[in-house]
Amino acid sequence: MAFSLEPDIIKGSHPEDSFRTGLLQELLGMLSSLQEEGKIDEFFIILDFGFDLGVFISRDGHTHSIFFNLKMYMGARPRVVEIGDQKGSGAEMELMQLNTSRSAMAAGTFRWVLVDITKPKGNRRYSIFTMDQAKEGLMGGINKKKQNSIKLGSVMTFSLTWDELSGKISQFLSE
Repeated sequence: MAFSLEPDIIKGSHPEDSFRTGLLQELLGMLSSLQEEGKIDEFFIILDFGFDLGVFISRDGHTHSIFFNLKMYMGARPRVVEIGDQKGSGAEMELMQLNTSRSAMAAGTFRWVLVDITKPKGNRRYSIFTMDQAKEGLMGGINKKKQNSIKLGSVMTFSLTWDELSGKISQFLSE
């Protein structure tokens, strides 16, 4: 069960803000619960720290850093989600270009969270995926000169409800 209600994602000039605010509230509830249960000692979250949300967790004297990049499918381009900037660069694209060993190093730290806002609230419209899944879904491979896109179907194979997404994120944070 989620720690917060599914957010109302407001279509308009900045729908990402309502998604980020909703996920931030969920993370705060989740991390507070993990702290109360003694599973983590301390935590804090920084917005726009290279990715949309940077989560720092202290557990057993060690600090773990986790980064979430939020994506939205709004239906503007058929069945694709854009990543990076129009010039084929940005933090997302730098991750995509890591070699196999470095990609494996980052695998436990980065996740993408996607919402399909063409589906109504309360439906299976969320996905959480890894860098490798994002790489596999790239249309035509990495292009360093223009906007890159991920095929929606490659990262939305098992759509989740808000509660299921919360469970997957909680599991990832607890690892």
